[in-house]
Amino acid sequence: MYKIITDTKEKENILLTFSHNVKISSLKEYVNKTGYGDDFMDVLFKKDLEEDLYSYQQELKEIQDNQVVIHAYYPATISDSKDAEEVLYLNFDEFYNYLVEVVDKRIVESPEDKEEYQELLEKVKATLEL
Repeated sequence: MYKIITDTKEKENILLTFSHNVKISSLKEYVNKTGYGDDFMDVLFKKDLEEDLYSYQQELKEIQDNQVVIHAYYPATISDSKDAEEVLYLNFDEFYNYLVEVVDKRIVESPEDKEEYQELLEKVKATLEL
């Protein structure tokens, strides 16, 4: 079951789950506008979608040049259906601002990584042309 997330509460739930994937390794990928994820959730840029035109037909119809798509698959979905696939489109501003919010929490948890996190965020910001 494919669903585009537009509801604010559902969006918050997807982003909360996504926050677990925000780490140094994912930021290093975003610096290159390269997607990152695991078995249940990933973030993809338009160029990632274009690498598999067949699998991402629907997403390519929806995504804009200045957006990412967050894919959630069961059990990371809001739905309890085992065949659920939920997608959330974020413009680069929203995506970057959310990364900053999560990274601020990571820095509190691991202050020794502060410099690397801040450097990577600056690179992501430049890559996204913000």
